[in-house]
Amino acid sequence: MSTKSLLLVIIQFSCFVYFAFAGNLVTSNLWLMLQLLGLLLGLWGIVVMKMGNFNVQPEVKNSANLVVKGPYKLIRNPMYSGLLLFFGISVVVNFEISRFVVYVILATVLILKIYMEEGFLSEKFGKEYKTYKEKSFRLIPFVY
Repeated sequence: MSTKSLLLVIIQFSCFVYFAFAGNLVTSNLWLMLQLLGLLLGLWGIVVMKMGNFNVQPEVKNSANLVVKGPYKLIRNPMYSGLLLFFGISVVVNFEISRFVVYVILATVLILKIYMEEGFLSEKFGKEYKTYKEKSFRLIPFVY
């Protein structure tokens, strides 16, 4: 793992810890349903990818396979989408400036990791990955 990757992973998990201890992580009513949707999207991404492919760092494992089924058919980063939805709902419902700042930091880190990972995936899978990118969205279906 490169120093840059390690730093991004540390910041990412520090944001998770902040949210876990800042209180009011889980909401209620319709908001809770949206949070659960984010959680389920992330878990679905993990299940479809399989633990052997799963990696918290942007570098791609030598044994990695390009996964293009399940949520990956539409979104290249469903785990990150799920995390951003889950924590984003928490920030909206229980708004505090500090929570918003940490959310922006988390989103920035995830986007930086996505760009790094896309470079590694392009190197490993070449034209296959390029074709996949043309048929899918990076993070938000039909938007980005």
